[in-house]
Amino acid sequence: MKILLSSLAAAVVLTACTVNPQKAEVRRNAFIQKAFPNPADQRGLDLFIPLESAGIYPTLQISYFTQEVSEPEVRRRAASFCARQNSPRLTGQAVIERDIGYGTRTIPGRPARQIRTIFYSCVKSA
Repeated sequence: MKILLSSLAAAVVLTACTVNPQKAEVRRNAFIQKAFPNPADQRGLDLFIPLESAGIYPTLQISYFTQEVSEPEVRRRAASFCARQNSPRLTGQAVIERDIGYGTRTIPGRPARQIRTIFYSCVKSA
């Protein structure tokens, strides 16, 4: 009986922790829309995560679909995000801090697509 109850409790906990892919996609898109209000700047982006430090967001993790948008265009968008922070500590430019590389993004009900993930740094003022 203990084993049955323990198994049932474990199943309930695991079910509660399951991520709903559709809800995750909605959250992901809402975050991209908030960061990039212009719909043209949202095109081709898969993931956008700004990393905060001392009240500004100097590091940005961006994943994008390589067949929809080029790296220079994504860097331009990152720079525009840096500029919109209106911080005297940032120049409004962005450079690649670390290129994680290429991967595959599988969205339920759609074919797998190639993505590239890059960490960009907002260039700091001298």
